[in-house]
Amino acid sequence: MATSRIKNHAGRLRRYWKQRGTLATLRFVASRLFRFEKHMVYETTADTHRGAVRWGADEQVLQFGPENFDYGLTPELRAYLGGEQAVESLQAVRDGDRLFVITRGGEFVHRGYIVFKTRQSRLLGDDEASPLIAFCSTSPKARGRGIYRRALETEVMYLFGHGYQRVLIETDPQNYASRKGIEAAGFTFAWEARVWIWLNWFVIRRNRSSDGVQWRVLTV
Repeated sequence: MATSRIKNHAGRLRRYWKQRGTLATLRFVASRLFRFEKHMVYETTADTHRGAVRWGADEQVLQFGPENFDYGLTPELRAYLGGEQAVESLQAVRDGDRLFVITRGGEFVHRGYIVFKTRQSRLLGDDEASPLIAFCSTSPKARGRGIYRRALETEVMYLFGHGYQRVLIETDPQNYASRKGIEAAGFTFAWEARVWIWLNWFVIRRNRSSDGVQWRVLTV
């Protein structure tokens, strides 16, 4: 199994080098040697009452998945999503995750991903592998209009409509504006995760919740 894992990583690195070049590959490798992450994890459940989400006449919700990935993502949208920095996230959308994009007046102003049963669930410590809303961003000029809150509500209603009973979202503990929008969308704090990752594989995790502090060593 270890040999297979090494081969998979080597093949992935080779493909990345062919697509992105040497400098980008070196940056990619450096980020995988060691990194430390902090996440605030919030949750909401299907028994929470929600009404219809209201969008303005000049606002539009775009949704992407495997069914429309190849023809729906224009070069302009890919650039907005971050170009080469979004390669992994977009590949996951092609494979089954969801991408929500909000436009206002024809301009891209918000994006958010829904990830399903990924290594991120194990990384954060979600044993139930609930859908996770992640990698959200709202353009500075569009902030203060409730777009983030309404985007989250739209994504949650999509998941509840597909039979999911629990939804998680994570954000940086220092991102107070994001935490405020998450709470306004009906989420409540679940736990804080601090993770130390070596070689993008070996993990030491510290989770803090109302039940106390838990440490765990794992591989992802």
